[in-house]
Amino acid sequence: MGRRGWLIGLCLYSLAASADFAYHLMADVLPVAGRTINYAELPVAYAAALFWPLDLVAMALLSAK
Repeated sequence: MGRRGWLIGLCLYSLAASADFAYHLMADVLPVAGRTINYAELPVAYAAALFWPLDLVAMALLSAK
């Protein structure tokens, strides 16, 4: 795979990581009206965004139980 393929793959991974980061922030904040994002939630959402493929597998396994 050439340089262009790696760049496309990295861009797609970054896009999915950004969406997962936003999902984790909003999933914690939206259910409670008037709640703001705490600083402590940022590292958790960032870590989840880095490892989003594992996060999807873990969410599927936990929902199956």
